[in-house]
Amino acid sequence: MLMITSFANPRVAQAFVDYMATQGVILTIQQHNQSDIWLADESQSERVRAELARFIENPGDPRYLAASWQSGQTNSGLRYRRFPFLATLRERAGPVTWIVMIACVLVYIAMNIVGDQTMMVWLAWPFDPALKFEFWRYFTHIFMHFSLMHILFNLLWWWYLGGAVEKRLGQR
Repeated sequence: MLMITSFANPRVAQAFVDYMATQGVILTIQQHNQSDIWLADESQSERVRAELARFIENPGDPRYLAASWQSGQTNSGLRYRRFPFLATLRERAGPVTWIVMIACVLVYIAMNIVGDQTMMVWLAWPFDPALKFEFWRYFTHIFMHFSLMHILFNLLWWWYLGGAVEKRLGQR
Protein backbone atom coordinates (compact mmCIF):
# COMPACT_ATOMS: atom_id res chain seq x y z
CA MET A 1 0.00 0.00 0.00
CA LEU A 2 1.14 3.49 -0.83
CA MET A 3 0.20 6.56 1.20
CA ILE A 4 -1.01 9.24 -1.19
CA THR A 5 -1.69 12.23 1.08
CA SER A 6 -3.20 13.40 4.37
CA PHE A 7 -6.03 15.84 4.93
CA ALA A 8 -6.86 17.61 8.17
CA ASN A 9 -10.54 17.66 7.18
CA PRO A 10 -12.00 14.13 6.91
CA ARG A 11 -14.85 15.34 4.67
CA VAL A 12 -12.37 16.61 2.09
CA ALA A 13 -10.54 13.28 2.20
CA GLN A 14 -13.83 11.43 1.73
CA ALA A 15 -14.74 13.61 -1.27
CA PHE A 16 -11.44 12.75 -2.97
CA VAL A 17 -11.79 9.03 -2.21
CA ASP A 18 -15.36 9.03 -3.55
CA TYR A 19 -14.30 10.81 -6.73
CA MET A 20 -11.50 8.36 -7.36
CA ALA A 21 -13.96 5.49 -6.80
CA THR A 22 -16.08 6.87 -9.65
CA GLN A 23 -12.91 6.77 -11.77
CA GLY A 24 -12.32 3.11 -10.92
CA VAL A 25 -9.52 3.68 -8.40
CA ILE A 26 -10.02 2.29 -4.91
CA LEU A 27 -8.51 4.35 -2.11
CA THR A 28 -8.89 3.85 1.62
CA ILE A 29 -8.93 6.33 4.47
CA GLN A 30 -7.22 5.68 7.78
CA GLN A 31 -7.98 8.03 10.63
CA HIS A 32 -5.07 9.07 12.82
CA ASN A 33 -4.29 12.67 13.67
CA GLN A 34 -5.36 13.40 10.12
CA SER A 35 -7.19 11.49 7.41
CA ASP A 36 -4.54 9.51 5.54
CA ILE A 37 -5.41 8.29 2.04
CA TRP A 38 -3.87 5.00 0.93
CA LEU A 39 -3.69 3.34 -2.48
CA ALA A 40 -3.58 -0.45 -2.69
CA ASP A 41 -2.68 -0.74 -6.39
CA GLU A 42 0.62 1.13 -6.70
CA SER A 43 0.52 0.91 -10.50
CA GLN A 44 -2.14 3.67 -10.46
CA SER A 45 -0.09 6.05 -8.33
CA GLU A 46 0.76 8.47 -11.17
CA ARG A 47 -2.89 8.76 -12.17
CA VAL A 48 -3.95 9.32 -8.55
CA ARG A 49 -1.25 11.95 -7.93
CA ALA A 50 -2.21 13.85 -11.09
CA GLU A 51 -5.86 13.85 -10.03
CA LEU A 52 -4.85 14.85 -6.49
CA ALA A 53 -3.06 17.92 -7.89
CA ARG A 54 -6.26 18.93 -9.74
CA PHE A 55 -8.33 18.24 -6.63
CA ILE A 56 -6.11 20.41 -4.42
CA GLU A 57 -6.38 23.30 -6.91
CA ASN A 58 -10.19 23.26 -6.74
CA PRO A 59 -11.71 20.90 -4.14
CA GLY A 60 -15.09 22.60 -4.56
CA ASP A 61 -15.41 21.57 -8.20
CA PRO A 62 -18.88 20.08 -8.85
CA ARG A 63 -17.40 16.83 -10.16
CA TYR A 64 -15.83 16.18 -6.75
CA LEU A 65 -18.92 17.21 -4.86
CA ALA A 66 -21.17 15.00 -6.98
CA ALA A 67 -18.86 12.00 -6.64
CA SER A 68 -20.06 11.13 -3.15
CA TRP A 69 -23.60 10.81 -4.50
CA GLN A 70 -22.46 8.83 -7.52
CA SER A 71 -20.35 6.38 -5.53
CA GLY A 72 -23.47 5.12 -3.76
CA GLN A 73 -21.56 4.45 -0.55
CA THR A 74 -23.24 5.60 2.65
CA ASN A 75 -20.75 4.15 5.09
CA SER A 76 -18.12 6.88 4.95
CA GLY A 77 -16.74 5.94 8.35
CA LEU A 78 -16.81 9.53 9.53
CA ARG A 79 -17.55 9.74 13.22
CA TYR A 80 -18.88 12.99 14.60
CA ARG A 81 -18.58 13.90 18.23
CA ARG A 82 -21.90 14.14 20.02
CA PHE A 83 -22.68 16.88 22.47
CA PRO A 84 -25.14 15.44 24.97
CA PHE A 85 -27.27 18.00 26.74
CA LEU A 86 -26.47 16.88 30.31
CA ALA A 87 -22.74 16.66 29.62
CA THR A 88 -22.82 20.24 28.34
CA LEU A 89 -24.65 21.37 31.48
CA ARG A 90 -22.16 19.61 33.72
CA GLU A 91 -19.13 20.83 31.77
CA ARG A 92 -20.05 24.52 31.83
CA ALA A 93 -20.75 24.80 35.57
CA GLY A 94 -18.64 24.17 38.65
CA PRO A 95 -19.73 22.67 41.98
CA VAL A 96 -20.75 25.97 43.61
CA THR A 97 -22.94 26.82 40.64
CA TRP A 98 -24.56 23.38 40.84
CA ILE A 99 -25.14 23.64 44.61
CA VAL A 100 -26.96 26.96 44.19
CA MET A 101 -29.02 25.58 41.29
CA ILE A 102 -30.03 22.47 43.26
CA ALA A 103 -30.91 24.60 46.30
CA CYS A 104 -33.14 26.81 44.12
CA VAL A 105 -34.93 23.79 42.66
CA LEU A 106 -35.44 22.20 46.10
CA VAL A 107 -36.83 25.44 47.55
CA TYR A 108 -39.09 25.84 44.50
CA ILE A 109 -40.43 22.31 44.97
CA ALA A 110 -40.93 22.94 48.69
CA MET A 111 -42.77 26.19 47.93
CA ASN A 112 -45.15 24.28 45.67
CA ILE A 113 -45.73 21.59 48.29
CA VAL A 114 -46.09 23.61 51.52
CA GLY A 115 -47.07 26.94 50.00
CA ASP A 116 -45.43 30.28 49.40
CA GLN A 117 -46.43 31.81 52.72
CA THR A 118 -44.87 29.04 54.79
CA MET A 119 -41.58 29.27 52.90
CA MET A 120 -41.62 33.07 53.24
CA VAL A 121 -41.91 32.71 57.01
CA TRP A 122 -38.93 30.32 57.07
CA LEU A 123 -36.61 31.93 54.51
CA ALA A 124 -37.57 35.55 53.80
CA TRP A 125 -35.61 38.69 54.62
CA PRO A 126 -35.78 39.54 58.35
CA PHE A 127 -38.81 41.84 58.23
CA ASP A 128 -39.21 41.85 62.03
CA PRO A 129 -36.41 43.18 64.31
CA ALA A 130 -36.74 39.99 66.38
CA LEU A 131 -35.56 37.99 63.33
CA LYS A 132 -32.38 40.01 62.67
CA PHE A 133 -30.17 37.40 64.40
CA GLU A 134 -31.43 34.58 62.18
CA PHE A 135 -28.48 35.05 59.83
CA TRP A 136 -29.64 32.56 57.19
CA ARG A 137 -32.43 34.98 56.29
CA TYR A 138 -29.88 37.39 54.79
CA PHE A 139 -29.12 34.96 51.93
CA THR A 140 -31.83 32.26 51.78
CA HIS A 141 -34.37 34.52 50.08
CA ILE A 142 -32.25 34.26 46.92
CA PHE A 143 -33.40 30.65 46.54
CA MET A 144 -37.11 31.56 46.35
CA HIS A 145 -38.81 31.71 42.95
CA PHE A 146 -42.55 32.14 42.52
CA SER A 147 -43.19 30.79 39.03
CA LEU A 148 -41.77 28.21 36.67
CA MET A 149 -40.71 30.89 34.18
CA HIS A 150 -39.01 32.85 36.97
CA ILE A 151 -36.90 29.91 38.14
CA LEU A 152 -36.07 28.70 34.62
CA PHE A 153 -34.90 32.14 33.52
CA ASN A 154 -32.84 32.70 36.68
CA LEU A 155 -31.28 29.22 36.57
CA LEU A 156 -30.39 29.62 32.92
CA TRP A 157 -28.54 32.86 33.57
CA TRP A 158 -27.01 31.56 36.80
CA TRP A 159 -25.68 28.53 34.90
CA TYR A 160 -24.43 30.66 32.01
CA LEU A 161 -22.85 33.52 33.95
CA GLY A 162 -22.12 31.89 37.32
CA GLY A 163 -20.62 28.83 35.65
CA ALA A 164 -18.34 30.98 33.49
CA VAL A 165 -17.17 33.05 36.47
CA GLU A 166 -16.60 29.95 38.57
CA LYS A 167 -14.65 28.22 35.80
CA ARG A 168 -12.51 31.33 35.33
CA LEU A 169 -11.86 32.19 38.99
CA GLY A 170 -12.19 28.76 40.58
CA GLN A 171 -14.31 27.65 43.53
CA ARG A 172 -12.81 29.95 46.16
